[in-house]
Amino acid sequence: MDRTFALTSTLALALAACGPEPLPATGTLSTETFHSDIVDDDYVLRVRLPPDYDAQADVQYPLVIQLDPTFVGLEQYAITVGLISQHAAEGDWPEAIVVGVDYPDPGTRERDYVPETPADPDYGGEGADRFHRVLRDEILPHVEAQWHVDPSQRILIGHSNGAVFAWYSAFRHAPPEPPLFAGVIAADAGLDEVLFTHERWHAERSDALPIRLYAARAVYNGAGQKIGFDAMIDRLLERDYQGLELAYDEFETDHGGVVWPAFEAGLEHVLAGGQP
Repeated sequence: MDRTFALTSTLALALAACGPEPLPATGTLSTETFHSDIVDDDYVLRVRLPPDYDAQADVQYPLVIQLDPTFVGLEQYAITVGLISQHAAEGDWPEAIVVGVDYPDPGTRERDYVPETPADPDYGGEGADRFHRVLRDEILPHVEAQWHVDPSQRILIGHSNGAVFAWYSAFRHAPPEPPLFAGVIAADAGLDEVLFTHERWHAERSDALPIRLYAARAVYNGAGQKIGFDAMIDRLLERDYQGLELAYDEFETDHGGVVWPAFEAGLEHVLAGGQP
């Protein structure tokens, strides 16, 4: 069950069916199995390389890490790849490599995305703490050893519990090290006290958060979710973190319907907004 909204697979599939088809993908698509020693389990990496990638050996591309690539038919990887394919072809956005971190059993996401309660100030727990180590110490080094990636232009994009992890990842920034992700897109997360705790811990160690951060919520999720979303946005505005480029939206739609508009607006902010 999704900690954020407890959507059933049937409902999520119905929501997905209401949205438009993903835009056509350009470039080269492939999949590979990646074994993590940290969790002793396999991931499925879904990779999109830009058109003419092989002919551009001297180009380092932004890297978009997509959470929940195929979960319950919402087609998040396909939506992200289609949006980047179209906007890059039109010259609006730079080209990018997209890697969807998937699972043989998509339900395994629950093991990875949710921060532990109570939160561990040493980040040595399981759940989101451990998955952050999987990304930082295993998946990102593997991806960047194979493909021409600019490590200073990594982007993390997630929806629902994937967005919970995206928020968590943003607050893991620990100067003087650069952020693991320079851009973070969090679409329709449930923001509870654990995430506010992680934000507070970050504020206690630094007055800087040099990240392009985009957050969105679906209006139809109601007042309860709005309270947490508004409180987090207000807190970030009050902190006035150095280097934080924050953008946020509310969309008059539901939990599944928010994926496309939030991803498009988020990528516009963190990918196109990050062009020289």
